[in-house]
Amino acid sequence: MQPPPLSFEPTLDRTVTEKRLAHLLVPGPLASHDLDRRILRLDRSFHRYAACLPHGLWAPGLVISNEMRALAELLLPLREILPLFDRLLARGMSCPPFPGASAIHHAHSWLDALQELERLATGANPAELLTTLLADEEKRRIFFFLNFLPKRYGGSFNRYPGQRDFLGNWLMQHKQRYKGKLRCLDAACGSGEGTYDLAALLVQCGFPPEDFLIHGATVEPFELFAAAHAFFPHDHERQRSYQRQVAPLFADNTCARINFRLEDIAHTPILDEPYLIVLCNGFLGGPFLHEQRGLAAAVTGLAGRLETGGILLAADRFHGGWKKKVPETLLAEVFRKAGLEVLETGEGLAGVKTG
Repeated sequence: MQPPPLSFEPTLDRTVTEKRLAHLLVPGPLASHDLDRRILRLDRSFHRYAACLPHGLWAPGLVISNEMRALAELLLPLREILPLFDRLLARGMSCPPFPGASAIHHAHSWLDALQELERLATGANPAELLTTLLADEEKRRIFFFLNFLPKRYGGSFNRYPGQRDFLGNWLMQHKQRYKGKLRCLDAACGSGEGTYDLAALLVQCGFPPEDFLIHGATVEPFELFAAAHAFFPHDHERQRSYQRQVAPLFADNTCARINFRLEDIAHTPILDEPYLIVLCNGFLGGPFLHEQRGLAAAVTGLAGRLETGGILLAADRFHGGWKKKVPETLLAEVFRKAGLEVLETGEGLAGVKTG
């Protein structure tokens, strides 16, 4: 029998947070003879690499040149290091991680990965870092969250103000029609800021919390945990700012109408009651979902989760040429083929399910 999907009701209670974290992460030192042997081989590879360097070893603040990067990939290739970190993740977690969201999996070389892990890495040797993480529960916790929630992944409140204004106006126009049965999905919710923004918007539009329910869904366990607990152990400033932002929603018990759960929105079958509102920001047409067949399947699936008259909204801040690969005109056509009437929003796209 499959275990139930990971899900959390939001809380800021530190005792509850720590108790839940103990179920997500394996506590104490981790013992793995197989990983120990692999780390020993990696340590030998690192010392061969270090002996051949015409420049010094990596240190925090180093500006990496293409020559450094190429030499590291030749003598200490990232493809030989990542499987050891994947084994550490598998050994240290109670549920499978999503490697595609890992910062070091997107690095060009081990030197680039070190830049992502600068807070934890005291030296350039990946074997030494792995040994430390196996032994030290607190550093391992920081590593996991740092690796899956680095600052450059974005995540901020009121990230799409144009979309918010459009949705607020749309809600006010349909307020009487949907009073008392407002179900919402924040698909690919990331670290949850948009989910809380949606709850605040509903309250602002006059919907009492008992009249709505919001699901935040992400495929990544650390994003899920951070969202439900405003928990960023690798970034205390972000954690304090996040908790201040959501505190009013906890104070009036609006957060009791939010649930965060682990879900792959691109592949999960339709099991829920239909939703009136589905948000899917920062996902469609970006690095994780841009191939046209998969994009069409995801939009069709999301459209299928809407009730008649419901609305799907998608906005993004993609860079690096993704807009050229999946322009808004293409995404609008995908919406139409999924049976949605495309609306002008001023930011992103919106599609209403007409039948």
